[in-house]
Amino acid sequence: MTDQEALIREAVTAEADEAVDHRAVLAALRTRRARRRPLALLAVGALTAVAAVVAVAVPLVVDRGSPPAATEVPPPTGRTVLLVGLDDVPRPDAVVVARISPDGAVSTLSLPRDTLVDLPDVGPGRLGDAYARAYQAAGTAGQDAHLAGAEALARAVSHLTGVRVDHHAAVRMSAFAELSDALGGVEVCLRAPAVDPASGVDLPAGRNTLRGADALAFLRQRRGLPKGDVDRAVRHQAFLTGALSRAAELAADPAALAGVAAVVRRTVLTDPGWDPMEVAGLLRPAGAVRGAVIPVLDPTEVGQDGLDPGLVRPVSPEAVRAFATSHLADPAPDSPPPPTAGPDNCVG
Repeated sequence: MTDQEALIREAVTAEADEAVDHRAVLAALRTRRARRRPLALLAVGALTAVAAVVAVAVPLVVDRGSPPAATEVPPPTGRTVLLVGLDDVPRPDAVVVARISPDGAVSTLSLPRDTLVDLPDVGPGRLGDAYARAYQAAGTAGQDAHLAGAEALARAVSHLTGVRVDHHAAVRMSAFAELSDALGGVEVCLRAPAVDPASGVDLPAGRNTLRGADALAFLRQRRGLPKGDVDRAVRHQAFLTGALSRAAELAADPAALAGVAAVVRRTVLTDPGWDPMEVAGLLRPAGAVRGAVIPVLDPTEVGQDGLDPGLVRPVSPEAVRAFATSHLADPAPDSPPPPTAGPDNCVG
């Protein structure tokens, strides 16, 4: 038994009298094995409170009371997941790459949907068009439109960032109202008031606990932000950080966890054959989270290929690849964890 395993078992033993029955938790949270399984991760970008519970519960059900294995267990490999928030058309409203490292740390990278990219087999276009084009073509052919769109978007993201995507998950943006309510609200901090009649957001500066329609309006705001879609991606990161903080707080509340899990089952789809519990098992209840947005250029610098420069965000593919490779890299085995961002990190 390693020192780390010994520490885990000591902690579990010390809190056994207060712990939630792991059999009940796992029975309630495991998803049905279907062609596209609901995800045990929270929203865009995201990760649900069930992940925190599973991270604690897994050691309880593995080799309890059994002798050590004769051979060493290979180290976990981590996973890279593409998380997509869809509007009602549907088109991508949010695109996030999440890297869950073998040690449980999470790094998220947002890509504005209007990023100008070289779409495979298409040519120059907006990143979100990768999903929309494939969705429409597959639907016309009577095929699985969402699956085709998600796979096309994953290829475009990998082509741009140089990062291989292991799995993808998608949720309608309208579900965030229900998800935020299930979490009991998500706290974010604003440097200035947020007002946009188009999205419906109307929030004061400072800390705000977002629920229901307010959460959805905050995530959808685009007008009135200096950098438009880029600033919206930053807000998605802030919301994700607040949701993760709230999820960790709910780890000891089985009733709240059950409510979150029920919403996730109804609203989130993953690629066929993927069991998201394998990712949930990697996560730490209070693991380090790093968020960032890919580097973009001034939109006025682009005006060719029939694309309105006011509606696209050009990038340097070389700069994006270098940034993505660095930001999503797994931390060194003995390196100290990066600080976890919290609601005190205000956004504009």
